Amino acid sequence: MNLKESAANAAARSLRTVFDQLDNGRTNPDDVRAANSAMDMAGVFDVTAQDYERLLRQN
Repeated sequence: MNLKESAANAAARSLRTVFDQLDNGRTNPDDVRAANSAMDMAGVFDVTAQDYERLLRQN
């Protein structure tokens, strides 16, 4: 696994957590911050919305 894929996976996991919380009606601010930070880091490796879509559909 390369750095881009690792960063994308970490961000997708964080996003999944937040999306699951949204489905339950409430988010944890710490999880939202973690997802934002993970997406910022993934952006350094040019992770795109299509990458997130692919990863989120896999799970």
